[in-house]
Amino acid sequence: MAYIDLGALVSRESVLSLVVGVLVGLLAYHVISKLMAARQRSDAAKSDIERRFRSVFAIMDEGRRQSLIRYHMEKYECGREDAMRRAVEERERDSNRW
Repeated sequence: MAYIDLGALVSRESVLSLVVGVLVGLLAYHVISKLMAARQRSDAAKSDIERRFRSVFAIMDEGRRQSLIRYHMEKYECGREDAMRRAVEERERDSNRW
């Protein structure tokens, strides 16, 4: 019966590198999953702003809504989501004025 020396097949360095590789992989998976969760939360918040904008300006056609967003983006030099938020706030101020 032949005896196989496992020590000759597997060295300490290879076991250590395998353990380090697994730990690095787990750490990378954890970080990526946290980043993806944060991104999904921010996407949900953005969707809420867009839904609110579409609800407030539902009577307008899509071209007019896009024009209004572009107007606010240029006026306030901001992004699309912020422009929608500002348009809704401005509309609410106008409706409460009377």
